[in-house]
Amino acid sequence: MLCCLLAPLCTIAKTQHMLFNRPADTPQARYVIELMTLAYNELGYDVHIIDFNHQSALSAANNGTLDGQLGRVSTISQRYTNLHAVNFPLFEFNLVLLKNCQQCRFEQINSIAIQVGYPAAQSYLDEHPFIGDVIKVKSVTAQLNLLTQQKVQGVLLLDFLLSTKHPQFDVNQFQIEVLAPIKSFHFLHARHSALIPKLEEQLHKLNENGTIRLLRAKHKLD
Repeated sequence: MLCCLLAPLCTIAKTQHMLFNRPADTPQARYVIELMTLAYNELGYDVHIIDFNHQSALSAANNGTLDGQLGRVSTISQRYTNLHAVNFPLFEFNLVLLKNCQQCRFEQINSIAIQVGYPAAQSYLDEHPFIGDVIKVKSVTAQLNLLTQQKVQGVLLLDFLLSTKHPQFDVNQFQIEVLAPIKSFHFLHARHSALIPKLEEQLHKLNENGTIRLLRAKHKLD
Protein backbone atom coordinates (compact mmCIF):
# COMPACT_ATOMS: atom_id res chain seq x y z
CA MET A 1 0.00 0.00 0.00
CA LEU A 2 2.79 2.42 0.93
CA CYS A 3 4.54 1.75 -2.38
CA CYS A 4 1.32 2.54 -4.24
CA LEU A 5 1.06 5.89 -2.45
CA LEU A 6 4.70 6.64 -3.20
CA ALA A 7 4.75 5.16 -6.71
CA PRO A 8 7.19 7.70 -8.22
CA LEU A 9 9.65 7.19 -5.37
CA CYS A 10 9.37 3.41 -5.62
CA THR A 11 10.04 3.58 -9.35
CA ILE A 12 13.13 5.66 -8.76
CA ALA A 13 14.37 3.28 -6.07
CA LYS A 14 14.13 0.34 -8.47
CA THR A 15 16.06 2.11 -11.22
CA GLN A 16 19.67 0.98 -11.44
CA HIS A 17 22.00 3.42 -13.09
CA MET A 18 25.70 4.25 -13.21
CA LEU A 19 26.85 7.86 -13.23
CA PHE A 20 29.93 8.97 -15.17
CA ASN A 21 31.33 12.30 -16.33
CA ARG A 22 31.25 13.19 -20.00
CA PRO A 23 34.73 12.76 -21.52
CA ALA A 24 36.21 14.94 -24.25
CA ASP A 25 34.30 14.34 -27.47
CA THR A 26 36.55 12.03 -29.50
CA PRO A 27 35.89 8.89 -31.56
CA GLN A 28 37.48 6.90 -28.73
CA ALA A 29 35.13 8.41 -26.15
CA ARG A 30 32.05 7.82 -28.31
CA TYR A 31 33.15 4.21 -28.80
CA VAL A 32 33.67 3.64 -25.07
CA ILE A 33 30.31 5.19 -24.17
CA GLU A 34 28.48 2.99 -26.67
CA LEU A 35 30.38 -0.14 -25.68
CA MET A 36 29.99 0.30 -21.93
CA THR A 37 26.31 1.22 -22.33
CA LEU A 38 25.75 -2.11 -24.08
CA ALA A 39 27.66 -4.01 -21.38
CA TYR A 40 25.81 -2.31 -18.53
CA ASN A 41 22.43 -2.76 -20.20
CA GLU A 42 23.04 -6.51 -20.30
CA LEU A 43 23.44 -6.36 -16.52
CA GLY A 44 20.29 -4.29 -16.01
CA TYR A 45 21.95 -0.90 -15.58
CA ASP A 46 21.48 2.38 -17.41
CA VAL A 47 24.50 4.59 -18.03
CA HIS A 48 24.01 8.27 -17.20
CA ILE A 49 26.58 10.70 -18.60
CA ILE A 50 26.75 14.17 -17.03
CA ASP A 51 28.78 17.29 -17.70
CA PHE A 52 31.45 17.52 -15.04
CA ASN A 53 34.71 19.41 -14.58
CA HIS A 54 37.30 17.14 -16.17
CA GLN A 55 40.11 18.22 -13.84
CA SER A 56 38.15 17.09 -10.76
CA ALA A 57 36.51 13.99 -12.25
CA LEU A 58 39.06 11.54 -10.88
CA SER A 59 38.72 12.87 -7.35
CA ALA A 60 34.93 12.79 -7.66
CA ALA A 61 35.04 9.17 -8.80
CA ASN A 62 37.44 8.28 -6.01
CA ASN A 63 35.21 9.80 -3.32
CA GLY A 64 32.09 8.18 -4.76
CA THR A 65 30.37 11.22 -6.23
CA LEU A 66 30.73 9.48 -9.59
CA ASP A 67 30.47 5.71 -9.95
CA GLY A 68 33.79 5.45 -11.74
CA GLN A 69 35.56 6.48 -14.92
CA LEU A 70 34.60 5.42 -18.42
CA GLY A 71 38.17 5.07 -19.65
CA ARG A 72 41.47 5.76 -17.90
CA VAL A 73 45.05 4.52 -17.85
CA SER A 74 45.83 1.67 -15.47
CA THR A 75 48.14 3.73 -13.25
CA ILE A 76 45.38 5.93 -11.79
CA SER A 77 44.59 3.33 -9.10
CA GLN A 78 47.99 4.01 -7.50
CA ARG A 79 46.79 7.45 -6.44
CA TYR A 80 43.02 6.97 -6.50
CA THR A 81 42.83 3.84 -4.41
CA ASN A 82 39.04 3.51 -4.41
CA LEU A 83 39.02 3.04 -8.18
CA HIS A 84 39.33 -0.51 -9.50
CA ALA A 85 39.93 -1.47 -13.12
CA VAL A 86 37.79 -3.75 -15.25
CA ASN A 87 40.46 -6.00 -16.72
CA PHE A 88 39.59 -5.55 -20.38
CA PRO A 89 41.52 -2.98 -22.45
CA LEU A 90 39.09 -0.68 -24.24
CA PHE A 91 41.50 0.87 -26.72
CA GLU A 92 45.17 1.74 -27.11
CA PHE A 93 46.78 5.09 -27.83
CA ASN A 94 50.24 6.59 -27.94
CA LEU A 95 51.77 9.11 -25.59
CA VAL A 96 53.81 11.35 -27.86
CA LEU A 97 56.43 14.02 -27.34
CA LEU A 98 56.20 17.00 -29.66
CA LYS A 99 59.39 19.06 -29.46
CA ASN A 100 60.95 22.05 -31.19
CA CYS A 101 64.54 20.84 -31.01
CA GLN A 102 65.78 18.36 -33.61
CA GLN A 103 68.56 16.48 -31.84
CA CYS A 104 67.54 16.70 -28.18
CA ARG A 105 66.34 13.63 -26.34
CA PHE A 106 63.50 13.64 -23.81
CA GLU A 107 65.84 13.89 -20.83
CA GLN A 108 67.67 16.85 -22.42
CA ILE A 109 64.61 19.07 -22.84
CA ASN A 110 64.61 21.99 -20.41
CA SER A 111 60.85 22.61 -20.26
CA ILE A 112 57.73 20.65 -21.04
CA ALA A 113 53.97 21.24 -20.90
CA ILE A 114 51.41 18.62 -19.89
CA GLN A 115 47.63 18.71 -19.62
CA VAL A 116 46.09 18.31 -16.18
CA GLY A 117 43.30 15.79 -15.92
CA TYR A 118 45.05 13.22 -18.11
CA PRO A 119 47.35 11.16 -15.85
CA ALA A 120 49.22 9.38 -18.67
CA ALA A 121 51.74 12.20 -19.06
CA GLN A 122 52.31 12.61 -15.31
CA SER A 123 52.74 8.85 -14.91
CA TYR A 124 55.38 8.87 -17.63
CA LEU A 125 57.23 11.70 -15.88
CA ASP A 126 57.06 9.80 -12.58
CA GLU A 127 58.62 6.75 -14.21
CA HIS A 128 61.17 8.72 -16.24
CA PRO A 129 62.53 11.43 -13.94
CA PHE A 130 62.58 14.81 -15.65
CA ILE A 131 64.79 17.58 -14.29
CA GLY A 132 63.41 20.38 -16.45
CA ASP A 133 60.45 22.65 -15.80
CA VAL A 134 56.99 21.07 -16.01
CA ILE A 135 54.16 23.45 -16.88
CA LYS A 136 50.63 22.18 -16.31
CA VAL A 137 47.84 23.58 -18.46
CA LYS A 138 44.15 22.83 -18.96
CA SER A 139 43.97 22.11 -22.69
CA VAL A 140 45.78 20.81 -25.74
CA THR A 141 45.34 24.28 -27.25
CA ALA A 142 47.33 25.83 -24.40
CA GLN A 143 50.05 23.21 -24.83
CA LEU A 144 50.38 23.87 -28.55
CA ASN A 145 50.39 27.64 -28.02
CA LEU A 146 53.28 27.35 -25.57
CA LEU A 147 55.19 25.16 -28.00
CA THR A 148 54.52 27.37 -31.03
CA GLN A 149 55.54 30.48 -29.09
CA GLN A 150 58.70 28.63 -27.97
CA LYS A 151 57.83 29.10 -24.30
CA VAL A 152 58.48 25.38 -23.79
CA GLN A 153 60.71 22.97 -25.68
CA GLY A 154 58.22 20.12 -25.71
CA VAL A 155 54.72 18.92 -24.92
CA LEU A 156 53.44 15.49 -23.90
CA LEU A 157 50.22 14.63 -25.70
CA LEU A 158 47.77 11.80 -26.19
CA ASP A 159 47.89 11.24 -29.94
CA PHE A 160 44.13 10.89 -30.36
CA LEU A 161 43.44 14.19 -28.59
CA LEU A 162 45.87 15.97 -30.89
CA SER A 163 44.37 14.53 -34.07
CA THR A 164 40.78 15.10 -32.89
CA LYS A 165 41.01 18.54 -31.32
CA HIS A 166 43.53 20.04 -33.75
CA PRO A 167 43.33 18.10 -37.03
CA GLN A 168 44.74 21.07 -38.99
CA PHE A 169 47.76 21.55 -36.73
CA ASP A 170 50.95 21.07 -38.72
CA VAL A 171 52.98 18.64 -36.62
CA ASN A 172 55.65 18.55 -39.33
CA GLN A 173 57.05 21.85 -38.08
CA PHE A 174 58.12 20.00 -34.93
CA GLN A 175 59.86 16.76 -34.10
CA ILE A 176 57.48 14.05 -32.93
CA GLU A 177 58.49 11.02 -30.89
CA VAL A 178 56.27 8.18 -29.70
CA LEU A 179 57.17 7.61 -26.05
CA ALA A 180 54.86 4.76 -25.08
CA PRO A 181 51.78 2.82 -26.18
CA ILE A 182 49.15 2.97 -23.44
CA LYS A 183 45.91 1.06 -22.88
CA SER A 184 42.70 2.52 -21.50
CA PHE A 185 40.49 0.67 -19.00
CA HIS A 186 37.08 1.16 -17.41
CA PHE A 187 37.16 1.90 -13.66
CA LEU A 188 34.57 1.49 -10.92
CA HIS A 189 34.41 2.79 -7.37
CA ALA A 190 35.11 0.12 -4.74
CA ARG A 191 31.45 -0.06 -3.76
CA HIS A 192 30.74 -1.56 -7.20
CA SER A 193 33.50 -4.20 -7.04
CA ALA A 194 30.96 -7.01 -7.45
CA LEU A 195 30.16 -5.68 -10.93
CA ILE A 196 33.73 -5.98 -12.20
CA PRO A 197 33.78 -9.73 -13.07
CA LYS A 198 30.30 -9.41 -14.57
CA LEU A 199 31.42 -6.55 -16.80
CA GLU A 200 34.53 -8.46 -17.81
CA GLU A 201 32.33 -11.38 -18.85
CA GLN A 202 30.03 -9.13 -20.86
CA LEU A 203 32.92 -7.39 -22.61
CA HIS A 204 34.45 -10.73 -23.59
CA LYS A 205 31.06 -11.80 -24.98
CA LEU A 206 30.77 -8.59 -26.98
CA ASN A 207 34.24 -9.23 -28.34
CA GLU A 208 33.53 -12.84 -29.24
CA ASN A 209 30.25 -12.09 -31.02
CA GLY A 210 31.84 -9.38 -33.17
CA THR A 211 30.12 -6.39 -31.57
CA ILE A 212 33.37 -4.73 -30.54
CA ARG A 213 34.79 -5.12 -34.04
CA LEU A 214 31.69 -3.46 -35.50
CA LEU A 215 31.81 -0.62 -32.97
CA ARG A 216 35.49 0.01 -33.66
CA ALA A 217 34.72 0.16 -37.37
CA LYS A 218 31.75 2.46 -36.77
CA HIS A 219 33.91 4.92 -34.84
CA LYS A 220 36.87 4.47 -37.23
CA LEU A 221 39.32 3.29 -34.60
CA ASP A 222 41.03 0.74 -36.86
